[in-house]
Amino acid sequence: MDYAKIADYLSESPLFACLSSVDRLAIAAKMRPRHFARDEVVFHRDDEAGQVYLITAGTVKVSVPDDSGREVVIALERGGDVFGELALFDDARRSASVTAITDTSALALGRADFMAVLERNPDSMRRMLGLLAKTVRRSTGHVEDLVFLDLHGRVAKLLLRLADPDGQHVDEPVTLDLQMTQTDLAEMVGGSRQSVNQILRSFERRGMVELRGREIRIVSPPALARRAGLLGQERSGEPSSG
Repeated sequence: MDYAKIADYLSESPLFACLSSVDRLAIAAKMRPRHFARDEVVFHRDDEAGQVYLITAGTVKVSVPDDSGREVVIALERGGDVFGELALFDDARRSASVTAITDTSALALGRADFMAVLERNPDSMRRMLGLLAKTVRRSTGHVEDLVFLDLHGRVAKLLLRLADPDGQHVDEPVTLDLQMTQTDLAEMVGGSRQSVNQILRSFERRGMVELRGREIRIVSPPALARRAGLLGQERSGEPSSG
């Protein structure tokens, strides 16, 4: 394994970039490469937590079951993202399941080595706390969306979030290469695949998006933003879909 190459990749991660080159090389020597095929489960909710993962390529979904047992996707993690860190802080079991939605490569770091990094490096600890705060805000926002937005609004907001995961305002048309199914989209907004398909078709009829297989081109970001309640309220008489 090329530890120097791994150390170089760690220098691009917000969590590990603040470490010295010597520390990054030492951490790299303790990381283990993992590969997950599409639809392969990385870990299940309630599994014992022993590792944190840094994605080098691919995308995974983080999901929990709702009251009826249906899977609800609460987050997508992509290349450069860290996941699996939450349960390592209190020796608890995993709070969510993680599944690869594309072929995914990651670097796994054991709990003891991960905690040693944080304990020796205050900057890393502060960045880790920032990631945890982001996770809490994301979960809170997901619950608020389920309560205050109808399904049309949730789909519109999801498309904008997929267009720019960093949460910046999307102004220009953009094409999403989703690498996921409409079932995946439905799980992210708490709806059925059929309802999400109907909503996407309605957005296309209104000139907001163009559907191209697994690609979706956002033609009018402002129109989607209004439908998501981000630029004032837009109500065109379309019924909500559950």
